[in-house]
Amino acid sequence: MESKDDEYWNDSASRSFNFDEDDVAVLEVPTNNNNNNKRSLFGEDTTSEAGYGNAQGELPLHMIISDEHLGLVLQEQSRNEITIPKGISLEEEVKLLRKKIQEFDYAPSTESVIRKLILGKPCSLEMFRAMSEKEQLLDQSIASGSGNAILKVTLFLDRTLKKKLFYSMLQTRPEAVYHYVTYLSLRLKVTECTDLLVFLGRHHEASLLQFSIFVCSTLNVEFKKQRLKKIYSDYFAQPGSNSFYAQLVANYLNLLEYQTSELHASGGTSKAIAIQDKSVLETLNYVCGNYKWGDTSLQTHANPFKLAETHQVSQAQFEWIALNERAKRQAWLDFDHIFEKKAWLNLKQKSFKINIPIDRTILRLYALQAPDPVLSMFLGKVEDLQRRLALARKVHSKHGIVDALVLLKDRAELEAYRSTLDTGTEERLYAENALKSLNNKWKSDAMKLIK
Repeated sequence: MESKDDEYWNDSASRSFNFDEDDVAVLEVPTNNNNNNKRSLFGEDTTSEAGYGNAQGELPLHMIISDEHLGLVLQEQSRNEITIPKGISLEEEVKLLRKKIQEFDYAPSTESVIRKLILGKPCSLEMFRAMSEKEQLLDQSIASGSGNAILKVTLFLDRTLKKKLFYSMLQTRPEAVYHYVTYLSLRLKVTECTDLLVFLGRHHEASLLQFSIFVCSTLNVEFKKQRLKKIYSDYFAQPGSNSFYAQLVANYLNLLEYQTSELHASGGTSKAIAIQDKSVLETLNYVCGNYKWGDTSLQTHANPFKLAETHQVSQAQFEWIALNERAKRQAWLDFDHIFEKKAWLNLKQKSFKINIPIDRTILRLYALQAPDPVLSMFLGKVEDLQRRLALARKVHSKHGIVDALVLLKDRAELEAYRSTLDTGTEERLYAENALKSLNNKWKSDAMKLIK
């Protein structure tokens, strides 16, 4: 009669370890006595229990092996494990073994490998040793259009090739460059990315600019300036580089320099701190607040007109920023310097010119509590009289309503509106004078008709 130990070791019901179980899976072996009574592979160790009173009977899988190492084990197992079906002949078994050996010695087709990468199946790229095989593998990944496949193949080439050969292979494959640059940028590998893009040269200026922009959005200001200066001097300042891209980087460097200089010059005021590493428009708003309007002698970035010109800020953007900033400060007289332009034929003569929608401007000024004379001035630039009257009523501009009714020659409506105004007020007097002027004009026109 067999002992209980023999029965346990001869029992075929024992379960093997399964990596497909959940993270909280337990290594268990059922006993013969009761199918529901499971023993843990680690929990039954009496010596361990005696030595460690707090030892647990079950261990989660992630405490035994990390997810990263588990993935490597699974990948290696799927690649190296040879499964021989039962019941086959010796000759068939030899053929199967030879086929498996050939798979290890010779690289599989690039199509099958890329298909596995796209589907997320484990596969090894180490069999692709020759330069031509690696080029075919990269081209096949690019042809598939899968970003994951392109990046995995590119990283494999980076690991197995010398830098010069690797960069040369990427030089004619912009798709691989794009994914590799994005990979390096996300990991803040600034030096590696800069070396690559400088080597690739002018054919990949867009990728270099993409990386420059990414550097601008991730690093602190001082380190950002250092890296951008290196990129600019190593590539954009060299003969043959794209002048448009070079000017973009140079302008951004100048903007950063101005922001940091303002921080030091102001002694670290809250407004100067607020514009650090901010956009051109935010910096323009700051400059508009510090500029002495009417001073045309200043030719630095402290002049909002100069800053807007350097960074190619549109006229509409400039006017909107300046209008909002000056209106919030209630500096209404500065509007003359913003919207009045010198005439070409007569430099002493100025004309009012606005590049933002006049309706939107008037509504914005009303929201910022602009006084009635300011609203009336902008209402006077609305050519459609009916639209002007509607806008004047909407923003409650009394002068604007009177002016529009006079131009419309609507005497009855003007008299009715005058009666709604308080007696003795400036607005009532303005409406009465407008009505008298209108009556005199009508009398003059009637006399001309009689004659």
